[in-house]
Amino acid sequence: MPDGNLARITGELHHYRRLMILKLGQSGLNQAQIAVKLGISLSTIKREIYAIRKSCRIKELDDE
Repeated sequence: MPDGNLARITGELHHYRRLMILKLGQSGLNQAQIAVKLGISLSTIKREIYAIRKSCRIKELDDE
């Protein structure tokens, strides 16, 4: 598999994981519950939430 495809697939997986974290958080689950539900570590959940918040802040600045 060429490196470009691997990077694209990895990016899609990150995007999907972030969408799932957002959906589960909106449904009322806390970070620990989301980690269990998705089968990933709590530190990964926290890192992804940080990245989501950071990207939202950047988008807000771009919109101004």
